[in-house]
Amino acid sequence: MSQKAVQQVKEADLVLQAADPIPFPLPAIGLEAVIAGGFLGIEKTDWVFPGLRERIGAVLRNCPVERLIDGHAGARPYRVAPVSTAPSTRLLQACGVAMGLAENDSSENERVLCFVGQGAASTGAFYEALNLAGLHQLNLIILAHRRDLSAAESPLAPQVSGDLASKAEAFGLQSTQVDGTSSAAVKKAVTAARKTGGPHLIEALLD
Repeated sequence: MSQKAVQQVKEADLVLQAADPIPFPLPAIGLEAVIAGGFLGIEKTDWVFPGLRERIGAVLRNCPVERLIDGHAGARPYRVAPVSTAPSTRLLQACGVAMGLAENDSSENERVLCFVGQGAASTGAFYEALNLAGLHQLNLIILAHRRDLSAAESPLAPQVSGDLASKAEAFGLQSTQVDGTSSAAVKKAVTAARKTGGPHLIEALLD
């Protein structure tokens, strides 16, 4: 099922990128396993806060690609929030929804999943979000993908010191590191975090 989902994400992403998406095209190449594993690991009643790349995962909830062309519109019936191009801001918004769910007794079994990349950890808002999640023990799953930017072949400079899992633990979040190239591994980690409840950061390693 996981590999089939990865292929579905790849094919849908090609369609989305060819449709001139808003605000601009940004292929999900290399993140397909993280996206598929994240969406498969939660329930359809859970809210998802994706980035420009990760929004294509909504097709795994039977959302038409056409609904995803305008990233700012979101896909409310599918519980996919509008895309924020600032990852750390997206994470704060996810905290806000998780806090709202915590105040609603009928939503106690619902979770919020938020996708971010390692670049988010170079901003102050990222740590504000970790503090909120830990302080209020929110039912928030942060799925953060990280590449080895120190590798000689990497075109980008390092953006953050150390790993993300240890930073999350410092704020009272549970953390897990998984192989981000395996959709099955990502799904397993997300499912476990959902079952446990509370705030959890899953660091999906891509290199």
